[in-house]
Amino acid sequence: MIFKAITLDCIEELAPFAKFIPYRSCDYTLGNLVMWARYMNYRYCIEDNTLFISCQSQHDINTKAFFVPIGELPLQESIKRLQDFCDTLDRKLRLTAVPAPYIEEIKALLPTHQIESLEGWSDYIYSAESLVTLQGRNLNKKRNRFNKFVNEYPGYSYSRLTEEELEEAVVFLGGANDCHDQTIMRCYEQEQCIYTVRNTRYYKQPIGVVRIDGRIVALTLGEICGDTLYIHIEKALREYPGLSECINRCFAKDITEAYPQVTFINREEDLGDPGLRQAKRSYDPLEMLDRYEVIPQ
Repeated sequence: MIFKAITLDCIEELAPFAKFIPYRSCDYTLGNLVMWARYMNYRYCIEDNTLFISCQSQHDINTKAFFVPIGELPLQESIKRLQDFCDTLDRKLRLTAVPAPYIEEIKALLPTHQIESLEGWSDYIYSAESLVTLQGRNLNKKRNRFNKFVNEYPGYSYSRLTEEELEEAVVFLGGANDCHDQTIMRCYEQEQCIYTVRNTRYYKQPIGVVRIDGRIVALTLGEICGDTLYIHIEKALREYPGLSECINRCFAKDITEAYPQVTFINREEDLGDPGLRQAKRSYDPLEMLDRYEVIPQ
């Protein structure tokens, strides 16, 4: 097996595997793979129309691991190929970011491995309709914050970003976060948000922006795979209360109207950040897609 680095140039080769994304896991989306390729050292190999991805373990960044392969090969066969590959390198097979529904089958295939939960790496999956309507008691606060924003800034506008506006968006992202005293991961994220937006022509995925007085104050970038919208980037200036609720709702409404097959929204993980966790939970997720590390003893 020969693993190659994931770059913008391989998007066309990886794109067909979107139909195999398991259990709405964000890890296999093009946006995630390209955005985090350098940080997580993502590399890929395609054999028999099956995608194999190697990376750093999400449990231990100093250890090499693999995603569960996706594609046409049965799981038993694809796992065996990974085991054989690891044997040639004189190391044991380790799997990371394994979606919870895979665990029982993986246990049967790798009975001597240990299963450990990946705290902070669970995907937040929502009903698209609930994020559009903000109806129900559990979303009262979100609805009220959105309505307050609309009342205070009646001249705001929402639109899809055009290619001519990309550099304006890049300038916004450059000032939306300050990397001073932040973790390396957060600084990398800011850098890659800019990189992803600037190269959106490769992704051909929607970007939504909210403007006040003609200036971009919030931006979100998504990716549509089957019945799910994945939110890879969402940035909003903090000085406008309710702006996060506005960009979230406007983008969800826009996408579900344009792509009626989208009935779920994956807002990805919280990475153990207390602020992100509180924000994502406040939207009343339909499901938490837990992920696990499968570790050789």
